[in-house]
Amino acid sequence: MCGAHTGLVGNVCKAVLETGTAAPMAIHCIIHQQALCGKNAPISEVMNVVVQNVNYIRKSALSHRQFKNFLAEIESEYPDIPYHCEVRWLSRVYVLKRFFYLRSEIDIFMTEKNHVVTELADLSWLWKLAFLVDITQLLNELNLKLQGANSLISDTYSYIKAFKLKLTLFTNQLIEKNLAHFPTCNKFKLENDEEFPTDFAVGVLTYLNEQFQARFRDFESAEDRIRIFENPFAIKIETIPTEFQLEVIELISNNNFKDYFKESNLQQFYTMLPEESFPNLKKHAREMMSIFSSTYLCEQTFSKMKYVKSKYRTNLSDEHLQATLLIGTTKFDANYQDILKNKQFQTSH
Repeated sequence: MCGAHTGLVGNVCKAVLETGTAAPMAIHCIIHQQALCGKNAPISEVMNVVVQNVNYIRKSALSHRQFKNFLAEIESEYPDIPYHCEVRWLSRVYVLKRFFYLRSEIDIFMTEKNHVVTELADLSWLWKLAFLVDITQLLNELNLKLQGANSLISDTYSYIKAFKLKLTLFTNQLIEKNLAHFPTCNKFKLENDEEFPTDFAVGVLTYLNEQFQARFRDFESAEDRIRIFENPFAIKIETIPTEFQLEVIELISNNNFKDYFKESNLQQFYTMLPEESFPNLKKHAREMMSIFSSTYLCEQTFSKMKYVKSKYRTNLSDEHLQATLLIGTTKFDANYQDILKNKQFQTSH
């Protein structure tokens, strides 16, 4: 599908070039790329132990019920521990966090089952677990920021760029044993005197930084184009392409445009600009707004379609399905009054 020559992306670029227009910017789904950055991080020594023990607890209804009853008897803060699903990789943070805070309860339960978990007595391993709780939480927060129906390419790129800077900051701080941005690690530090595993933490952060740099390299090459779209008032005239220079000068010289830019969003601002005065800026804005920074809308529509056209509603025609999807995936409200005016009501005799 994404092939540069025979895939969808390649065919679209080829068709655009045949019309004499510049090739569109082709990017991979940002959410998927971000997921791949964190999915294969070098954390198997912790994740394998967590997943094995969670699966042991939840492998049967009896074992799972006994564990829940045990937590209820000791009045634990948490009533259960969730499954880890590799497909739904965002569940990783919830499993790690719950496992960390229930580590004492899990140790007692597993010991009673004659299935001793030696790692739960290893402070070095618990340090690594605490660190992974914090870093996976940060990755989840980034993922949530990247989602949304009205997200523009400029917004998502700013989130990615900010996270890369955060990774550099975290690395430098952890080398100095500064845990300011890792609340779980700070809490664990108060409970023991074991030294923080700096090498492990820096290794994970270095891997993530390298992955983000490699997978989002295409965005860096398009940063200038994104910047022109994001804020044409904050760029240097000499650094932008010549076709934009005169229009940007006209734009920044108009105080009304400046005020409207501050008060409105990008869609409203570029819609307001007159076509005859800013043709190149308007065209560039349309290109940037038409870029799907993620497959969020596609996945949302597909999920809605699966919900609407289930096995219990097989009599839906294509026309009905299209209308139902339009209502379910947009903010349009049906004008019931006009619809009812064209209908003849059945009156009682």
